[in-house]
Amino acid sequence: MLLFFTFLWGANFILAEIALLEMSPISFSVSRFAMGGVAMFLVYYYHCKREGSFKFFGLIEKKDWPRLILISVIGATLAPWLGIEGLGLTHGARASLWLALGPALSSGLGYLLSTEKMGKYGYAGVILAGAGTVLLAIDGLQPENAYWFGDLLLFMALAFTVIELHLIKPLARKYGSAFIVTIRTVIGCFFYALIASPSLIEQTWFSLGLWTWIAILAGGGIGVGLGQWVKVRALHTLGPTQVVLYGNMVPIAALLIAWLSIGENPTLVEIISGLCIVGGAILIQVIDRKAGGMNSETAIKDSFTDTPVGG
Repeated sequence: MLLFFTFLWGANFILAEIALLEMSPISFSVSRFAMGGVAMFLVYYYHCKREGSFKFFGLIEKKDWPRLILISVIGATLAPWLGIEGLGLTHGARASLWLALGPALSSGLGYLLSTEKMGKYGYAGVILAGAGTVLLAIDGLQPENAYWFGDLLLFMALAFTVIELHLIKPLARKYGSAFIVTIRTVIGCFFYALIASPSLIEQTWFSLGLWTWIAILAGGGIGVGLGQWVKVRALHTLGPTQVVLYGNMVPIAALLIAWLSIGENPTLVEIISGLCIVGGAILIQVIDRKAGGMNSETAIKDSFTDTPVGG
């Protein structure tokens, strides 16, 4: 399942690139995000019914609402908005490389906030990923590419996503990740839809092609929604390390699919920077953890715990 979803997540970037030929970035992003939200709600409903009860409203304590609203706006409104706008100014395979920078950025932030410890391999991973980031940024500044603004938006989207992960952890522990991720998506999607409403009204929906609809329905419902459930289930059977390894292979899958499907050839700089970023992520998330340098395996399990509210 993880291998299938690794290629599906990689294909999502390419499908999005194709869909943006027919849709405005924000219209496509909201549509796909809404499909993902519906799928996540159905997964949560199934999960609760399996446990014997379904609870959704009236569970969040008053003191937790400010944090919940903040993470909803940061992670489910601003991050996808900036991400899709950045993708529209670059290309899918390049966007996936920026996504791979997440572990290094998160570990660096965790170290600064004293929420994570790093060993020598962790430091090496951050430096290696940082070198790949610098190469990618320099490549985007070249006149023949002119990707710099798209790269900046993608980096900002990634930064918001990482910040959200650090802020959402206490709520996920308290209420269960399935519930928190679902309600955060519902709230964020509401704000996102309000922002995108003019674009959604102007969109000519009946003229969209088959691949665009596949990108919206399958990319959103299966790739975004069910993909989160697959990660959670995989954590219980395979463990965090193997799940992380599959996640780090998404950029490679995206580069391969882009080359095979739409003939998009990555530049040498993109290949080198991608290897540095993915290699850095593996050093941080796998090798350093095995060497005992980081204490975040427990954090990953806590963040993705499959315990329902009240369960």
